[in-house]
Amino acid sequence: MERNPEPFLMPVEDVFNRPGRRGRFFFAGRIERGTVRPGDAVEIVGFGRTESGEVAALEGRPGELLGEAAAGANVAVWLRGLRAEDVQRGQVVAAPGTVTQHAGFEAEAHILSEEEGGRADTLAAEGKREAQFYFRTTHATGHVHTLLRDGADGAYALMAVRLTEPAPIAVGQRFAIRERGKAVGSGVVTKVLG
Repeated sequence: MERNPEPFLMPVEDVFNRPGRRGRFFFAGRIERGTVRPGDAVEIVGFGRTESGEVAALEGRPGELLGEAAAGANVAVWLRGLRAEDVQRGQVVAAPGTVTQHAGFEAEAHILSEEEGGRADTLAAEGKREAQFYFRTTHATGHVHTLLRDGADGAYALMAVRLTEPAPIAVGQRFAIRERGKAVGSGVVTKVLG
């Protein structure tokens, strides 16, 4: 199999603390881009932290060891050099130096109207600017601190968001917006900030 030229990246979906001969714990997810093999150095990025480790083994189905896995594959990854507490859902595992965390971003978003099951008021309404932003398997609380265009009357909102803690996000990444357990919109990151 020819190696995918894009750098490896996989969101962490679940972490299992199950000691075994391949390591002390493993995590599972679907590879978003690139290719990974046992022995590859990786970084776990998210929640304001970056940890380094090495892929000890890859499994497809339980007990099926893989020599390589590529984008689109669902795999379990056993790591060396980290503890189970160092990895959690919402982080990403990636090729070293290829993913950065940011505490803010600008985005274009579609905010659902009340008729679509969304908000009864606009984003500009006083006191209604905090929401949960979902990127891949992570969610972070954010505050819309600058509204460049409100999105009223079906227009797309242009906004600047400040997150309560840094998250691994990039330009072009899609996200969902939820408030009080209800989906109120979705968007795409147009610029990362700090």
